Amino acid sequence: MLNPPNESGMASSLPVTADKARPSAPTCSIVIGDEFGWRRYRHGPVTLWYKGWMQTSDGAAIAARLADAKNMSADWLRDLLTRNGGHYALAAEGPGWGFAAVDWIRSIPLAAAKLEGKWVVDDQPDRLRRRAGLGAAQIDADAALSLAMAGYAIDAAALYRGLELLAPGELFWFAGGDVQRHRYYAYRPWRVRPCDSVRLEKDLAETTLAIMERTLASLNGRVLVVPLSAGRDSRLIVSAAHRLGYKNVRCFAYGRAGNFEAAASRAIAERLGYNWQFVPSSIGGQRRFFASDDYARYLDFADSDASLPFVQDMDPLLQLKKSGYVPQDAVIINGNSGDYITGNHIPESLTAPAHGLDAEARWRRIFDALTGKHFMLWRSLATPANRARIAALLRDSIERVGGALGDPETDHGLYEYAEFQDRQCKYVVGGQRIYEFLGHEWRLPLWDNDYLRFWEAVPLGEKAGQGLYARMLRNQNWGCVWRDIPVNRKSVRPLWLVPLRLAAKALHAPLGRERWHRFERRYFQYWMETTGSSACVPFATWMRDARGARHHISWLAAIYLARHGVNIDAFAVA
Repeated sequence: MLNPPNESGMASSLPVTADKARPSAPTCSIVIGDEFGWRRYRHGPVTLWYKGWMQTSDGAAIAARLADAKNMSADWLRDLLTRNGGHYALAAEGPGWGFAAVDWIRSIPLAAAKLEGKWVVDDQPDRLRRRAGLGAAQIDADAALSLAMAGYAIDAAALYRGLELLAPGELFWFAGGDVQRHRYYAYRPWRVRPCDSVRLEKDLAETTLAIMERTLASLNGRVLVVPLSAGRDSRLIVSAAHRLGYKNVRCFAYGRAGNFEAAASRAIAERLGYNWQFVPSSIGGQRRFFASDDYARYLDFADSDASLPFVQDMDPLLQLKKSGYVPQDAVIINGNSGDYITGNHIPESLTAPAHGLDAEARWRRIFDALTGKHFMLWRSLATPANRARIAALLRDSIERVGGALGDPETDHGLYEYAEFQDRQCKYVVGGQRIYEFLGHEWRLPLWDNDYLRFWEAVPLGEKAGQGLYARMLRNQNWGCVWRDIPVNRKSVRPLWLVPLRLAAKALHAPLGRERWHRFERRYFQYWMETTGSSACVPFATWMRDARGARHHISWLAAIYLARHGVNIDAFAVA
């Protein structure tokens, strides 16, 4: 087990100094290959593995800085990583030291494990897990429970004990045969700073355009491909690109034929003058995708042992690549995850400050919101004992970075941190593995360090319900696509299901909403899911379910754990 961090959540540096003799033998072994975007750089005694994009540097320059450093230490690295924006992962070996580091959101995972007395670093955690011989005996029951209930583990936990995963904003420092964790950054959205609405809106518009300008400059004129929905976030990407004069843009949408998302996507692209294509989804097509060799190979590559692999837009991209619409040097930018960072995930129960509640009641309100929203993949697993165990793990995670109850106006920030650390940085951001697997670079402008800094400080009243974000976009109206093209309307598809659903809903009216929603999930949702991803299991399996699956991700979680020899029914206890 790694040396624990101190009370502030930050581990102190190892006592390595300039006048202390350093061992010449490598302190760790880095087994990252030159694949999926990784590059190796050598400068003097230093070898650096680098992947991603930094705003102010590149792999060769970083290797040179590491080799020239007079007093290499974790503190030196923390300063480098804090100052550099972008999305990347680094691992390096030098004389008597080694390190592995990820960016502020852990956009590219790294893992470490001890093999035959020596630390080994790999960018594919499950590959390292197999190499280390970790199996059923090392399954972490708490991590498995969290994966079954939410689709991801909590904090730095891995599905297997003995596998150490870097958390967002973290580096591992290896020296003298030992290793320490150093948390050089943590997103703390309870640290709000009051500011008037007019100034906030102006600052947000300027920050957003500056981030997009920097991001587009990094593409060097290459094709920008955007999965464009009816929501705000991908619309921001294409409308800001239009505002900044970037012309080499191709958009696409996917899902059921006739769905509202696709109709709005097309309208946005046409108004901006960008190319647009639609990839229809069907149950049959998705069945073939889930049975394909491409999908099986992707699961092996993207298995982080801390989250389900994200799969949503892989099949449409495969089809667009085969047709030539997405060229091999295209860079993909999605709207990940403006919906979260701008306040749309703050639950209604936390939008009113908890004045008058005692401390335990306030914690309970936060954890009820977290477990009710994110840890409900299976109704059979949402037992009081399981929810209490998850709440304890979440509280430990929040307190480890200094999260504590303060002003009731900031309780939402503790909720947001827990979602950021786990669901967003593990599962949602993990979707970038799709693009790497298909051979593409990507960017995440709405996860830019400047956006993290900005939104961390926004008060609840401006953040809840995306009030500030929606107001800024409507007032700026980049590309004239913000005032008359609706956002996120719902439509029921396929059309043949509409009369059946309406009749069934009428029959259930006397039985109450909960009874109706259960019936709908069991018999209709399989056919209604826009992407067709419910086809990960046969309809007969879905229909016979008595455990209370929430949606297709519930089934993907059960299938994922079964691949690792874990049966989710083992957690369905009172």
